[in-house]
Amino acid sequence: MDSPDNNDSIERLICTLLDDYADCLDSDELEKWPELFLESGKYFIQSRENIEAGKDGGYWMYYTSQGMMRDRVTSLRHINTYNKHYYRHVISNIKISEHDNDSFNVRSNFLVVQTNFEGKFECLNAGEYRDVILIQDGKPRFQEKLVIADTFHAPSAIVCPL
Repeated sequence: MDSPDNNDSIERLICTLLDDYADCLDSDELEKWPELFLESGKYFIQSRENIEAGKDGGYWMYYTSQGMMRDRVTSLRHINTYNKHYYRHVISNIKISEHDNDSFNVRSNFLVVQTNFEGKFECLNAGEYRDVILIQDGKPRFQEKLVIADTFHAPSAIVCPL
Protein backbone atom coordinates (compact mmCIF):
# COMPACT_ATOMS: atom_id res chain seq x y z
CA MET A 1 0.00 0.00 0.00
CA ASP A 2 2.41 2.61 -1.29
CA SER A 3 0.79 5.92 -2.19
CA PRO A 4 -2.45 7.48 -0.92
CA ASP A 5 -4.02 7.09 -4.39
CA ASN A 6 -3.09 3.42 -4.41
CA ASN A 7 -4.46 3.03 -0.87
CA ASP A 8 -7.76 4.62 -1.89
CA SER A 9 -8.00 2.38 -4.95
CA ILE A 10 -7.31 -0.75 -2.91
CA GLU A 11 -9.78 0.31 -0.24
CA ARG A 12 -12.49 0.88 -2.90
CA LEU A 13 -11.85 -2.55 -4.45
CA ILE A 14 -12.03 -4.29 -1.08
CA CYS A 15 -15.15 -2.40 0.03
CA THR A 16 -16.82 -3.22 -3.29
CA LEU A 17 -16.06 -6.92 -2.74
CA LEU A 18 -17.61 -6.75 0.75
CA ASP A 19 -20.65 -4.94 -0.69
CA ASP A 20 -21.00 -7.56 -3.44
CA TYR A 21 -20.74 -10.31 -0.81
CA ALA A 22 -23.58 -8.85 1.25
CA ASP A 23 -25.64 -8.01 -1.82
CA CYS A 24 -25.63 -11.51 -3.32
CA LEU A 25 -26.73 -12.99 0.03
CA ASP A 26 -29.32 -10.28 0.74
CA SER A 27 -30.82 -10.49 -2.77
CA ASP A 28 -30.89 -14.32 -2.74
CA GLU A 29 -28.46 -14.53 -5.65
CA LEU A 30 -26.54 -17.32 -3.95
CA GLU A 31 -25.10 -18.57 -7.23
CA LYS A 32 -22.87 -15.45 -7.28
CA TRP A 33 -21.46 -16.16 -3.80
CA PRO A 34 -18.79 -18.77 -4.77
CA GLU A 35 -17.56 -16.55 -7.61
CA LEU A 36 -16.37 -13.99 -5.04
CA PHE A 37 -13.73 -16.53 -3.95
CA LEU A 38 -10.63 -17.94 -5.61
CA GLU A 39 -11.08 -21.48 -6.94
CA SER A 40 -9.11 -22.65 -3.87
CA GLY A 41 -10.89 -20.15 -1.61
CA LYS A 42 -11.89 -21.11 1.91
CA TYR A 43 -15.03 -20.21 3.88
CA PHE A 44 -15.49 -21.04 7.55
CA ILE A 45 -18.01 -20.13 10.23
CA GLN A 46 -16.94 -20.72 13.81
CA SER A 47 -18.11 -19.39 17.16
CA ARG A 48 -16.03 -16.83 19.04
CA GLU A 49 -16.28 -19.10 22.07
CA ASN A 50 -14.42 -21.91 20.26
CA ILE A 51 -11.78 -19.58 18.84
CA GLU A 52 -11.08 -17.96 22.21
CA ALA A 53 -10.84 -21.42 23.80
CA GLY A 54 -8.29 -22.39 21.13
CA LYS A 55 -10.51 -25.15 19.76
CA ASP A 56 -9.89 -26.12 16.16
CA GLY A 57 -13.21 -27.58 15.16
CA GLY A 58 -16.87 -27.08 15.81
CA TYR A 59 -17.30 -25.25 12.53
CA TRP A 60 -20.84 -24.36 11.49
CA MET A 61 -19.72 -24.30 7.84
CA TYR A 62 -16.41 -25.51 6.43
CA TYR A 63 -15.67 -25.15 2.72
CA THR A 64 -12.19 -25.38 1.21
CA SER A 65 -12.98 -24.68 -2.44
CA GLN A 66 -15.35 -22.90 -4.78
CA GLY A 67 -16.68 -26.33 -5.74
CA MET A 68 -17.77 -27.06 -2.17
CA MET A 69 -19.50 -23.67 -2.04
CA ARG A 70 -21.31 -24.36 -5.33
CA ASP A 71 -22.43 -27.72 -3.90
CA ARG A 72 -23.89 -25.89 -0.90
CA VAL A 73 -25.83 -23.53 -3.16
CA THR A 74 -27.15 -26.49 -5.18
CA SER A 75 -28.20 -28.17 -1.95
CA LEU A 76 -30.00 -25.04 -0.73
CA ARG A 77 -31.81 -24.65 -4.05
CA HIS A 78 -32.83 -28.25 -4.68
CA ILE A 79 -32.43 -30.47 -1.62
CA ASN A 80 -32.73 -28.70 1.74
CA THR A 81 -36.07 -27.66 3.14
CA TYR A 82 -36.20 -24.58 5.33
CA ASN A 83 -38.43 -21.59 5.94
CA LYS A 84 -37.91 -18.94 3.31
CA HIS A 85 -36.56 -15.67 4.63
CA TYR A 86 -34.75 -12.47 3.75
CA TYR A 87 -31.31 -11.44 5.00
CA ARG A 88 -29.91 -7.99 5.53
CA HIS A 89 -26.19 -7.61 6.22
CA VAL A 90 -24.61 -4.61 7.86
CA ILE A 91 -20.81 -4.53 7.56
CA SER A 92 -18.84 -1.91 9.46
CA ASN A 93 -15.44 -0.93 10.91
CA ILE A 94 -13.45 -2.24 7.95
CA LYS A 95 -9.72 -2.43 8.75
CA ILE A 96 -7.25 -3.25 5.96
CA SER A 97 -3.63 -4.28 6.39
CA GLU A 98 -1.19 -5.54 3.80
CA HIS A 99 -0.32 -9.21 3.97
CA ASP A 100 1.82 -9.61 0.84
CA ASN A 101 2.12 -7.60 -2.36
CA ASP A 102 -1.38 -8.28 -3.69
CA SER A 103 -2.87 -9.91 -0.60
CA PHE A 104 -4.61 -8.07 2.23
CA ASN A 105 -5.86 -8.97 5.69
CA VAL A 106 -9.25 -7.38 6.25
CA ARG A 107 -11.22 -7.34 9.47
CA SER A 108 -14.75 -6.03 9.76
CA ASN A 109 -17.83 -6.38 11.93
CA PHE A 110 -21.12 -7.78 10.72
CA LEU A 111 -24.73 -7.90 11.79
CA VAL A 112 -27.22 -10.14 9.98
CA VAL A 113 -30.95 -9.59 10.39
CA GLN A 114 -33.36 -12.26 9.19
CA THR A 115 -36.97 -11.51 8.21
CA ASN A 116 -39.45 -14.29 7.50
CA PHE A 117 -42.30 -14.14 5.01
CA GLU A 118 -44.71 -13.23 7.81
CA GLY A 119 -42.71 -10.05 8.43
CA LYS A 120 -41.16 -11.10 11.75
CA PHE A 121 -37.49 -10.12 12.02
CA GLU A 122 -34.73 -10.93 14.45
CA CYS A 123 -31.00 -10.60 14.76
CA LEU A 124 -29.70 -13.84 13.30
CA ASN A 125 -26.09 -13.22 14.22
CA ALA A 126 -23.38 -10.66 14.83
CA GLY A 127 -19.64 -10.97 14.84
CA GLU A 128 -16.46 -10.42 12.91
CA TYR A 129 -15.18 -11.24 9.45
CA ARG A 130 -11.48 -12.03 9.12
CA ASP A 131 -10.66 -12.09 5.43
CA VAL A 132 -7.63 -12.63 3.28
CA ILE A 133 -8.33 -10.87 -0.02
CA LEU A 134 -6.17 -11.26 -3.10
CA ILE A 135 -6.21 -8.63 -5.84
CA GLN A 136 -5.23 -9.98 -9.28
CA ASP A 137 -5.61 -7.98 -12.49
CA GLY A 138 -7.52 -5.33 -10.57
CA LYS A 139 -10.12 -7.82 -9.32
CA PRO A 140 -10.42 -8.63 -5.59
CA ARG A 141 -11.47 -12.10 -4.46
CA PHE A 142 -11.54 -13.90 -1.15
CA GLN A 143 -8.68 -16.28 -0.55
CA GLU A 144 -10.12 -17.03 2.87
CA LYS A 145 -13.13 -15.81 4.82
CA LEU A 146 -13.45 -16.69 8.49
CA VAL A 147 -16.81 -15.72 9.98
CA ILE A 148 -16.60 -15.47 13.76
CA ALA A 149 -20.05 -15.57 15.28
CA ASP A 150 -20.37 -13.74 18.61
CA THR A 151 -23.73 -15.33 19.28
CA PHE A 152 -23.23 -19.04 19.87
CA HIS A 153 -26.97 -19.78 19.95
CA ALA A 154 -28.61 -18.39 16.84
CA PRO A 155 -32.42 -18.04 17.00
CA SER A 156 -32.78 -20.29 13.95
CA ALA A 157 -30.63 -22.64 11.90
CA ILE A 158 -27.80 -21.08 9.91
CA VAL A 159 -28.58 -22.50 6.47
CA CYS A 160 -27.04 -19.82 4.24
CA PRO A 161 -23.64 -18.17 4.48
CA LEU A 162 -23.47 -15.30 6.96
